This record gives sequence, structure tokens and C-alpha cells, in this order.
Amino acid sequence: MSNNALISDFLKLYNQLDKSNLELLGEVYGDNIVFEDPLHRIEGLPALTDYFANMYENLNQGEFDIHTSFEQDNKASVYWVMTFSHKKIKQGQPLKVNGNTYLEFKNGKVVYHRDYFDAGEMIYQHLPVFGTVINLIKRRTAA
Repeated sequence: MSNNALISDFLKLYNQLDKSNLELLGEVYGDNIVFEDPLHRIEGLPALTDYFANMYENLNQGEFDIHTSFEQDNKASVYWVMTFSHKKIKQGQPLKVNGNTYLEFKNGKVVYHRDYFDAGEMIYQHLPVFGTVINLIKRRTAA
């Protein structure tokens, strides 16, 4: 399978994935997947499936707007904006976060997935105490 097809399958997965079809993860990810983001490091498809199951318990909405993607050899990068609402963040109001995903493929599956995004923008600045402090720091450093 070409990298173009792998990226296409990856993007398709994230546009249809929800708590009712987590078995689809196995169509894109290898059994020994390593998944990292600013908040987690997860190893193995069963652990990744559990991670998504827990995440979807509190997620009201999650959509990705893909801006661009490119690939070279067995690697790819995808730039996106995620719109999501979470029951425990900002009273469930929709939020947008810019991010980038770096992928490595082997034998037609994703074996390494690393998300880059601003965890403050996603979570911390929307928490009552932390949010006030983070927004104050942002204003002071921007001045």
C-alpha cells in the first residue's frame, strides 16, 4: 500500500471514529503502535483502544479539519485543526486547537504516531484557576 493510501485511510479513520467503532483502529494501527502526545505515551493497540474508549466517554464532539499532509519514504506529517467539546472543559463549549501529527509506517500500518499541540490551548487555559494564570502570563509576555 502506498503512503498516499495509508494517509488517506488514516484521515478517513479520524473522520469517522467514535466510541461505537473503535475496532477500526486495528485497520490503520499496527499491534505494537507507539502513540504519543503532550499528555500521554501509549504502547500497543489494546492500550490505544482503551485510551480512545476513555476519551470518548467525555467527548461530545471531535472533528478534524486537515490543512495539509505530506509524506516521504515511510513517514508522514499531517497539519490539522481539531474542533472538540468535552463535558469537563469550558462547560462543554466547542474549542479549536491547531496541531500536527507525525506518522511512521511499516508493513501497511501506522507504527508510530506523535501529536504536537499546545496542551494549554486545549485544556489548561480553560480550567478555572489555571486558565486565569495562563491567560495572565500570555498577556504579559505578549506585551
